[in-house]
Formats: sequence, structure tokens, C-alpha cells
Amino acid sequence: MDRLPKHLYFSNGSENDVEILFILESPYKEELYWGFPCIGNTGKKMSEVLVNDKNIAIGDLIQHNNPQTRKYALFETFKFPLDKSLTHGLDADELFWKKLKNKGDKDQIKMFFEQNRQFFSYSYKYNLECALKIFQRKLKEIVVCGDIAQSIFEVAFEDKLKQEKTQKSVNVVFVEHPAKNLRNSRPWTYKSNTKASLFFSR
Repeated sequence: MDRLPKHLYFSNGSENDVEILFILESPYKEELYWGFPCIGNTGKKMSEVLVNDKNIAIGDLIQHNNPQTRKYALFETFKFPLDKSLTHGLDADELFWKKLKNKGDKDQIKMFFEQNRQFFSYSYKYNLECALKIFQRKLKEIVVCGDIAQSIFEVAFEDKLKQEKTQKSVNVVFVEHPAKNLRNSRPWTYKSNTKASLFFSR
């Protein structure tokens, strides 16, 4: 498989149970092989924190309807891999976005995305807005992991992040990507001091 079939993943029948939506960056080898996000080491790092089990990836638990993970949902910003080594089957438009990996910091990432946002897939924002409606009963928090996912989220939902607090809202938390903590042998947490609110109509 060269890309994931969709952006959004959650346990079957858990629409009314999801409380936290994790927005990640893009799939890697394991995710492409199994067709589901957070199946590899990133998923195991998340499981260690979310369900106190580092042996089974959070994506695997969600895919198999584990009761401990019904309150979590996963959303991939890109359905195809951004890793430079994974290019098989990708078209020129998809290969273009791999340039995000060359950007040194979040400001550079955001600037690059703003300059090229007209070429970005409409499916991202559409599917994320659908997720807000699907999980409207219990959704409390959106956790955006990593600089790339955060930059795109901030630009795509700029209008909803700045609205007056007269509509329903959900907390938005920006955290480091679990893969970055894994590479640096540091603990990962989905709690952060960097917070905002996303306003939407239920």
C-alpha cells in the first residue's frame, strides 16, 4: 500500500465514546503495510502513555476495538508518507509535500504551507470537520502532534481558532510528535501548556 485509504480512524461503533482526537503527521512503513495509523513504534510510545502498555501499538488496539481505547481517535494529516525514503507509487503533487521535512522550524513550515496551501488536499479540512460532527457528543480535546501537523492545523482552521466564544468549543493542545521523543529517548506526554480553543457549530 502506497498511502492510507482515509484520514480518520476509530473503533467500530465508538462515535459516542471518543473524547480525544489525535492529529498526527503521516504514515510510515508499518502503517502503510497494515493500512492503519500508529501501528509502529510511534503507536507503541502512545500506548505506553495512554493505556500503560508499550508492547501493543495504540493503532492496533483501536483497530481491534479494545475497550481501553474507545475514547481515542486518530487522524493523519497526510495519507501518504512524508519520509524521503518512501516514494513508491506517489505522484508529483504528493512528492512535493516532502519538502516540509526540509524546513528547520515551525515558522518555516507554516510559511511554506501558506505559500502553497492552494495545492493542499481539500479532504484534510473536510474530514476533520466531519470528525467534529461525528464525535460531537463527548469530544473534549484535539491533540495535535508535531510541528508539521500543528502548522497545517493552525492555517487551515485559523478562522475557527479566532472566533468569539459564543459557539461550542473543544480544547486544542499542541504537543511534540511521539516519534521525536522516541528518537531522543525522552518521555512523551499529550498534556501541554500550549492550548487554544476550536469553535464550531454542533
